[in-house]
Parts: sequence; structure tokens; C-alpha cells
Amino acid sequence: MVPEVLEYLQVAPGRRYVDGTAGGGGHSQAILEASTPDGRLLSIDRDPEAIETVRERLAGFGERLTLVQGNYGDVHQICAEHDFLDVDGLLVDAGVSSHQLDEAERGFSFSQAGPLDMRMGTDAPTLEEYLAAVELDELTRALKVYGEVRKAYYIARAILDAFDAGELETTVDLANVVENTVGRGAGSGRGTSIHPATLVFQGLRIAINRELETLEAAVKAVPDVVRKGGRAVFISFHSLEDRIVKHGFRDLAEDCVCPPGLPICGCDAVQRVKVLTSKPVYASDEEVERNPRARSARLRAVEVL
Repeated sequence: MVPEVLEYLQVAPGRRYVDGTAGGGGHSQAILEASTPDGRLLSIDRDPEAIETVRERLAGFGERLTLVQGNYGDVHQICAEHDFLDVDGLLVDAGVSSHQLDEAERGFSFSQAGPLDMRMGTDAPTLEEYLAAVELDELTRALKVYGEVRKAYYIARAILDAFDAGELETTVDLANVVENTVGRGAGSGRGTSIHPATLVFQGLRIAINRELETLEAAVKAVPDVVRKGGRAVFISFHSLEDRIVKHGFRDLAEDCVCPPGLPICGCDAVQRVKVLTSKPVYASDEEVERNPRARSARLRAVEVL
């Protein structure tokens, strides 16, 4: 969604921007090109491989680009450490990146056998470490809340039983355990034909990487990172992420967040942003045709007051 990102961020020369999720460098490159000749960009990613990829890809931009390995949930601290506060725009493209999904050795997919990893960066446990420590109730909750998985308890129990028996060595092993527990046609229970392990993998990935907590922290940090009149753009890929962005922006846009029914406001909240997208913006048909993964992308934007 590069054109939409540039439009909502109002990218222009002489301004400063933050890309909280560098990924493969596509958005970072577009921002640097659109802010030529003197715009600056601070680009962040948890994944050291992503940082090196972007460093090589965007080497030609020189000192206009600052790369930082870190968690975008800590965006305020990272910006402060690099003298990059009060920026003109902040972009967060949430969720797992395409290169992480495509590389079997990262353990995000079961289309090929990969290790029990799923880490977005070095600041998270591997899936193997997570399964060795997690209790049944906690794993059940992760699958139910983060993956919206039906029969979460039975799947969680089967996963832990297989892990304790030494039967889980690869992502394919894990997918087979799920399929053997609920059947190949279980899917999501929403009339789709997705593999029953798809949402299980989503729930595990979100739990391991604390993705929703990170996203919530980044949304709350918007008014502390972006200057008045500047903008923030967040792209999410499933309902859990989009709900956090939508509600977070709504809270920042209200001048009272007290529970309904109180006779007097006691929260002292003030409106800090103006919502620019009353409904999410979706990728164009042309982009979805080029990149099917963009089909689920949802963009929301605010302007800081």
C-alpha cells in the first residue's frame, strides 16, 4: 500500500519520518525517494536479518537513513535515543513480514518443514522454548484469543502431549498434530477451506512475539513521537490488530475516556489526534492482483493535534 502510505503521511522533502517495521525496505525506500533531497528516515526492525537487508538495499541514501534493530513498541525511547522526536510521520506495518513467511528456517510456515522458532527478533523465545515452559491453560488462552481457534483446549493439550513425547521437531510435525486432532476440514469454522493449523500458527506467533502488546504500545506513543500536524499510519492484517489500532486511535481522539454514566469527568483526558480514516482503507484491486497477501491489509491514519 505504498501510494496510500505516502498520501496519508504527506511525505515531502525536508521532513523526518519513522518506519517502525522496516521489513524488506519497500516502504522505507518509498519514503526516502518521496522526501528527496533532504528528508530523513529512522527505520526500525526487530529482525537483524531485515536490518542488514535494508542496509544493503538502501545504502545509496547515505546519512538520510538511520537503521535501528529494536522493537517498534519502544518507538518513543528509540526516537529519543537517536534525537528523532517530534517527527512528521510514523508508519507501522504490523504483523509478520513476507520474507519471514517465505523462509522455512524461520519457522513461521508449515508449507515446508522448518524449526520450532517463529521469532521475529532476538528479543523473543523460540517456539520450542515457549512450549517447554507454557502451561496448558495459558496455551489454550493464546490459541483461543490470539488465533481465535475452535477447540483450543483439545489442540493445546495435543500439542503439549506431542511435545513432551518428543514428537515435535518441525513445523510440519506441529501442523500434523493439529490436523490429527480436529480433522483436515476443520479450518476456521467460518466456511473457509484453510488448513486447521493456520490459525494455530497465528496464535502461537502472536503469543511468542507479544505482537498485540507491542502494537498497543506503539499506538499509545503516537502523540509523544509525532509533532502537532504530523501523521501516523498503521497497517494491520487481521481483526485483532485492526481492533487495537481502531480503538487506540478512538481513545486518543476523545477528550473524555471515563466510563459512561459518571456525573463528572475525572479522567482529565484531552483530544490528542484527529482520525483521518473513519473506515479502514484497503489495498487496490491492482495491488491485490500483484500481491495476494495485500488482500487482508487495512490502513488507518490519524493527524496529531
